[in-house]
Amino acid sequence: MEECLTRAGCRVTKVGNGDGAVYKIRREIFDAAVLISTGKEMDLAETVFNLRDISSSTEIVIVAGCGEPGGNVIGTIAATVPDTILLNLHGLEVLLEAFRDASVRRA
Repeated sequence: MEECLTRAGCRVTKVGNGDGAVYKIRREIFDAAVLISTGKEMDLAETVFNLRDISSSTEIVIVAGCGEPGGNVIGTIAATVPDTILLNLHGLEVLLEAFRDASVRRA
C-alpha cells in the first residue's frame, strides 16, 4: 500500500493502528488518511470518528477487501461520516491514477 501511494506522488506517514493515526493527526496536517480495514469494525469505526472529530478537513479513505466480512458495517461507517469513502484495492488504484493525471496536468 505504501509503495502504491508513494508512486502516485503521495507523501506517506505509516502508523501501525488507529491509535497511531489519531496521535499523528493531532500533531500534523494531512490531506487524507488511508485506513486499511483489518476486519475489526469497532476499531475502524472508533478511528474514523476520532479522525473526523480532530480534523474535519482531512479526507478519509477506507480500503477494504471485496466481500470482506463486515463490509456492510464498514460501508455504513463510510456513508455516515462526511468526506469518508470506502474503496477496494482496485478502486484505490483508480483514484490514485486520477490523482497522478491531475498532478501531471498542473505541472
